[in-house]
Parts: sequence; structure tokens; C-alpha cells
Amino acid sequence: MVILTLILALAFAIVAVVFALQNPMIVTVSLFGYSLEGSLALFILVSVILGVIIGVLVILPGTVRHRFELRNHRRRIGDLEKSLDEQKIQGSKAKKIEPLTDFPEDEQV
Repeated sequence: MVILTLILALAFAIVAVVFALQNPMIVTVSLFGYSLEGSLALFILVSVILGVIIGVLVILPGTVRHRFELRNHRRRIGDLEKSLDEQKIQGSKAKKIEPLTDFPEDEQV
């Protein structure tokens, strides 16, 4: 799954770079009252990079939470396996019950 994601990201990056290099004209970008002139390629690449950064920041909290949960589950599984092993050892060390050999004789009625 990770390899597929990397391949798709690389393909997207290559397409963005090719598109940016084919559009070298100078453009004016206005944002919040500020105007900035630069090449269209530069603005496209900066936009793609910002999009990737924002995407990573959006996904990061969920990923971190899942990693903590996974670590806690693994620790819990280890503790439970250790407890199970201890109980198996205790069960094998427990004295076995001897069968009764002295039975009272049944009275015939």
C-alpha cells in the first residue's frame, strides 16, 4: 500500500513539474490584498507543495493516534500472553488429585 502511494505521489509530482515547465509565462497573483508577480511554473509548484503539506498535516493526528493505540494493544497482548504462560506453568505444577481407593462398601437393600 505504501509503495502504491509513493508511486502515485511521484507520478503526480512529475505531471505537476511538466505542466509547470510548459507554462513559463509571468502572472500576477493577488491574495488578501497583496499582489505578487512571478512565473506560472513557480506558483504551480508552490501550490502543489503547500497542498501536500496541508494534506500531511490533516492526516497526521489520526495516524499518530492509531500508532499509539496499536502500541498499547501490542503491549496489552504481550501482558496477556505472559499471564497466560504463567497460568499454564501454575496449572502444570498443581498437584493432581489422587483417585479414591478406599470406597465404603455398598449395603445391599
